[in-house]
Amino acid sequence: MDENKLSIDELKKLASFIADEMEKRHSAELTPKWEGGSIFFLPKNSDIKDHELPIDTLLHKIVMMRDNLRVLEQQINSNETLTEGEKIKFQGYITKCYGSLTSFNFLFYHEDDKFSSKKK
Repeated sequence: MDENKLSIDELKKLASFIADEMEKRHSAELTPKWEGGSIFFLPKNSDIKDHELPIDTLLHKIVMMRDNLRVLEQQINSNETLTEGEKIKFQGYITKCYGSLTSFNFLFYHEDDKFSSKKK
């Protein structure tokens, strides 16, 4: 077999590795004390129905926002039509979004998953 080609087993291992890496990027572990918990939204007007949101659903939504901000950041930085000044301006907005999202850091188990407005 050509030494530059992958065998079926090697290809399967590579595909599994890539899938695992993608899953890690789109997930985060919830702090155990919040597992199975819910957030209840209670309206001021008692005639209106309240709303329950599972905390793991909220965490998933927050992680998706983080991932989309990262993609936006990559798109801005690689855009050849934006000036450096525009890139800096847009990056500033993204940094402010990360800063606002630090309010949810208490939900994350791993420090690496937490938000920071500072560059890593």
